[in-house]
Amino acid sequence: MRCNVCGMDYGMTHQCSGIAPQLTAEEAAPAPTGFSPVYYLDLAFRIVRWDDVAIRRASRDPNATYYGAVFWFIAATILFTAIIAPPRMRMASYTDVSTLGTMLAICFAVAYNGVFVFLQTGLCYVIAKLAFGGTGTYLAVMRPLLLGWFVNCLVIVPVVGLALAGIGWIAVVMMVFEEVDGIGRLQAFGISVGINVCFFVVQFMMTPATHHL
Repeated sequence: MRCNVCGMDYGMTHQCSGIAPQLTAEEAAPAPTGFSPVYYLDLAFRIVRWDDVAIRRASRDPNATYYGAVFWFIAATILFTAIIAPPRMRMASYTDVSTLGTMLAICFAVAYNGVFVFLQTGLCYVIAKLAFGGTGTYLAVMRPLLLGWFVNCLVIVPVVGLALAGIGWIAVVMMVFEEVDGIGRLQAFGISVGINVCFFVVQFMMTPATHHL
């Protein structure tokens, strides 16, 4: 667990100093104003590299919500275009497969994934809150997760892509809940693995396709 006052991780017992941890200069620095996609793109790459400072900065930055949503949409569109378009193009040579149909299939997949991500992270948040005393807000958790979601695009890597994407996303979820929700690393890891594996199994059973995310 993590103390809500001093920020120290502890096991069964803990002697609190009563002194809140001091923010580093980087954490205390104000978020950029105006149009700053490069800054948030850099923040996103730092999040998938498990940078705890970047995760905490994103969680406190309201603008990260909007940039995260845009980055998620772009990444999801690229990912599902790469998964859906090639087989449908091959089918077009001997069946009546329209471009409009392919675009609608991609749009449906992106929308479906948006609901999937919302339910997945929401369930993680509820478990962390009720079972382990998580202290973060849902928005604070979602901001770094949206920015770092693009790690799932590793699924398109041949042979090992699914494993890489799964491991990468589990690690990002674990780090976010540890840093933002203030729960222990082992607890965050258990939530991340348990929920992600359960959702993967459900999605695998519901989706009759060669590739699954």
